[in-house]
This record gives sequence, C-alpha cells and structure tokens, in this order.
Amino acid sequence: MSIRKKTKLLDISILLLFVTLSVIVIQPLQVASANFFPFPGPDLQRIYLRNDGTVEPATAPIEKTGNLYRLTGNIVLQTIEIQRNNIVFDGSDYLIQGNASWVGTAPRWGDAGNNGIIISGRTNVTITNLTIEKCTTGIRISNSSQISVNKVMFATETAAMYTPKGIAIQDSSFVQIENNSFTNAGSAIVCNGTNNLIKGNTVNGGGGNIDGSISISGSSNAISDNKIEGLLPITLNKANSSMIAQNNITGPANKGNEGIALFASSNNVILENNITGFVSQAVRTVFSCSNNTFYGNYFANNGFAASLQDGAVNNMFYANTLTTNSTKIHIDDGVIGTLWDNGTIGNYWGDYRGTDGNNDGIGDVAYIVNGYKWDTKVDGFVSFVSGQDNYPLMKPYDIEHESVVLSKAEHVYAMLAAVAVGIVVVAGLLVYNKRKTKR
Repeated sequence: MSIRKKTKLLDISILLLFVTLSVIVIQPLQVASANFFPFPGPDLQRIYLRNDGTVEPATAPIEKTGNLYRLTGNIVLQTIEIQRNNIVFDGSDYLIQGNASWVGTAPRWGDAGNNGIIISGRTNVTITNLTIEKCTTGIRISNSSQISVNKVMFATETAAMYTPKGIAIQDSSFVQIENNSFTNAGSAIVCNGTNNLIKGNTVNGGGGNIDGSISISGSSNAISDNKIEGLLPITLNKANSSMIAQNNITGPANKGNEGIALFASSNNVILENNITGFVSQAVRTVFSCSNNTFYGNYFANNGFAASLQDGAVNNMFYANTLTTNSTKIHIDDGVIGTLWDNGTIGNYWGDYRGTDGNNDGIGDVAYIVNGYKWDTKVDGFVSFVSGQDNYPLMKPYDIEHESVVLSKAEHVYAMLAAVAVGIVVVAGLLVYNKRKTKR
C-alpha cells in the first residue's frame, strides 16, 4: 500500500473535523499592543470620510454614491481618514501621493504623519483599485475588523527606506490583504492581530530590515499564495497557531538572509512553500520556538535548509523535499526533540542513497541527519549527528493529492488557521502513538 493511502483517511478526517469546529467557535483574540502607532510628528492635511457620510472638505476629488466612495482625481500631499463603517473606497486607478521628503526620516516605528489612508476603529471597509506612493506608510489600520485591501499598488517610493511600511495593521481582526503589489518595500505588511489573511500578493525586493517583507504577530493568522522576493520575506514574531502556506519565496540573486524566520512563535504550520536561493537558511527558529510543523515544503539552493536556535523544542519536519544542495541543518546547543518524520512519513533527501526493497516508497534504512554548529576553536561550522529520519522518502512527496480542498467561503482565512491547528494535532497524535508503541 502506498504512503499516501496509508495516511490519507486519518489525516483528512481529523483535519475536516477541526476545520468544522474551529470555523464555528473561532473568535478574535486579544493581543498585546505593538508600537505601530506612536505619537505622530508633522502631519499631512487630511480629507475625512465622516461618519454621517459627508466628505470634508467638500472640494476633495471624491464622488459619493450611497456607501460607495470613488476618487475622481489624484490626492497629493493629503491623507484620507475613513471614519465611516460599511463602505467601499474605490480609487478608480487614481493615485494617493505623500511627501517624498518625509519618507524614512522618522525614527524606527516612527510616523512622520506621511500616511496615505488611515482606518481606526472601523468595520466592514473595502479599499480597492488604487496606487499609493511616497508615503511613510501607505495604509494604517488599527482596532478594526472586516477590512479588505485589494488591487492596490504600493509603488517604488512607498516603504522604500528602512522604516516605512506599505500596510501597518494593529490590534485588528478579520483583515484581508489580497492581490496587492509592493515594489522595493522596506516592509510590505506589518500585522498585529488575529484571524487575518494575507493572500495572493506580490512583493519584489525589500525586506532588508529586521521585520521582513511580511511580518506577523498575534494568533490564528494566515499568509498564503504570495510571491515574495526579498532579503527576509516572512517573519513570525510572537505569533502562534498560524499558517504559512503555498508561498513562492526566493532570495534576490542568492543574497537573501532567510526565507521564513520564527521568533518566539509556537504551534504554527509551514505548509507547501517553495523556498529557494537563501545564502543563510531557508527557515530559522529563534528564541524558544516550539511545536511548529514544517510539512510538504520544497527547499533548494539554500545555505542551510533549516536553522534551529536558542532552545527550539519539539519541532517537526516531514513530507518536505530537500534537494541535494539544500540538506544541511544548522542546530545550536539547547535544541531538543526535533522530529524528522511523523511516525509514518519522513522527508525526501536529495543525498539519500538507501534502497527500497519492498517498493513502499520508504527507504529501508534511516537517513542520518547531520547537524552543523559553530565551533569557535576552528572558527567555522563542524558537523555532528543530530537525529535521523526513520521513514526517508524515495521520491518527493505527492502533496497535491493529500491537501484538503478548502471552500471559497467569505471567511476562508479562518479556515486556513483552523487547518493549521488541525495539522498540528494530527502530528501530535501520530508522534504520541509512535512513542507509545515503542514503550
């Protein structure tokens, strides 16, 4: 019987159960407030979409029809502040342009008042069909829910420096950032909140600061189906029970630092991503990251496929494809409990030379995982045996036929987060059963 047939029924049935339960009970959670919105400095003039439906000043190039607001011209050196719920703001392919001389001048996390759009304490607002440039932050969202930003272009001048950002989200839930483009962004998206979805965006360049191109804090968030090229494409910082799925992540001309970095983040699922071209490492865990699952990813042309640091505990890797030039693992002292299979499925290692006598797709002998750590005595990395994959795959895992097909429902991002929780539970059950059998 094939690997896929042996595990498919258990995996899919449990995943579907958790998807159903989580979609029913999932609720926004309180998260710690990050300093995304400090006291502003000098401010651009503002255009207000007031709660009573009026536009102030009335001379602003905005046409109102019911709950639809449509730009009729460019907005230059002005910030739009949305104070009304249940509206659509259609840019009609016009431009919001900030003050280029202010970009990058504020201290880190500073706000020079050079914003394109501000949304605070709002619900059910959609922003679409717009270009934003020369802003310290293109769109700021705080204490809001059910906000959608789609088909917005953040041009080269937006978030091109160390401090600026394309979109900053603070203490918000059910925000959907979808099908936008970011060029040379310092940080394309910085998000603190719960049940948010970042999907289908294109990010070219940037991510050179410690936040990365897309940075997430909070819980039950999802980053999926994005195409990202940058020095540090995705970071999770104190982020839990979230999912990073089906992203195409590449380093710029093999100069990228790392593809995905987790800082003090646990119970996340990193699923079916292509991660290539990072001279340091494809994925990295720092500061006691625990119980994260790396499943079905493709690693190629990276310095290290993974770097486990600073007390990483009980992280699992299985069904991943690690090409011949991306099998090295960096492991620091204090890293414990790393699993390289889930009890029935291991990984495909490009340098595995074992055989498969019974043609079940599993190698007959375990794959020895050589770890590398820095040795000050030799001023370089030295190798050591750090673990083993008991079920090494003879060919890359056929993940496309294993994946649960999710519906296109309005709250698909909640379902993605639920699947993340489900996979973690499945992994835990399999490991528990394996260890119990051994005893």
